[in-house]
Amino acid sequence: MHSRRIFVLGALVLFVAAATLGATAKGTLTVNGKTFNLKNVYATNRKNPFDKKKTDVVVILSDKELPAGAQFDEFALMSLPEQGVSGITFEVDPDKRINSGTLFSPSFKKMKQFSSTGNQKLDLTTSTKDRIAGSISIKPDNFFEENFQYSATFDAPILTKPPEKPVALKGTPLPADGGEPAKAWQAHRKAIAAGDMAAIRKTIAAEHLKDLDDPDFKKMLPLMKEMQPKKVKITGGSIDGDTATLLVKNLDEKNSNATVTMRREGGQWKLVKEAWKTTSE
Repeated sequence: MHSRRIFVLGALVLFVAAATLGATAKGTLTVNGKTFNLKNVYATNRKNPFDKKKTDVVVILSDKELPAGAQFDEFALMSLPEQGVSGITFEVDPDKRINSGTLFSPSFKKMKQFSSTGNQKLDLTTSTKDRIAGSISIKPDNFFEENFQYSATFDAPILTKPPEKPVALKGTPLPADGGEPAKAWQAHRKAIAAGDMAAIRKTIAAEHLKDLDDPDFKKMLPLMKEMQPKKVKITGGSIDGDTATLLVKNLDEKNSNATVTMRREGGQWKLVKEAWKTTSE
């Protein structure tokens, strides 16, 4: 059974090499005739989506190292194709069954990421509270003209997300509503929702203006509008010189929060970065 799952992230993501201690992976993912070596593996715990008393193991196989901490962040994982990363994820329940799976690659023509569950073959050789190992494969398959197949072996420690440090706000605290920086950010959100390229250009920092010249940017706007939280709340913020930081809560989705960075350019606040994160219950 397949289901579409796409996320478009406008912010830039800084790649930081993150070694996975004691983890090994070997295999390939082929997407529309292009083959990627699955040489990186990550494994983490996640609450079972159907029974919160159970804990599943999420395994991620990729051709490139993930950004630091991305294995713990659903939003970061959904943005991987935009960062040129290809791979698969699958979630194994306590009964050693796969209850979800995802393929992602910039080589998919229409959907850079979508779910594929039910056709995988999983053989586990190790399954403890601390480690998971085995093999996974799927025979040649297709979904809306997207062709793919994969086969890999893996062995990885199961890591637990370290406690998150609260964002350290510097400078002068903003008013409860976020003040002028928040108004400027909301203007950006409104421009995205309207698909207004001229308005978007007025709301982002100069360093990102070149991104608007990408022919695919306008095509991505409907997806950006769809995935943008409809209701948000400013929970904190500060101004430090010409830089402002906004702490934002997504009221549409539990445990989803963002840190928004704004910069004052020519007397106007412009969006520099919007980093969303989600945490498990």
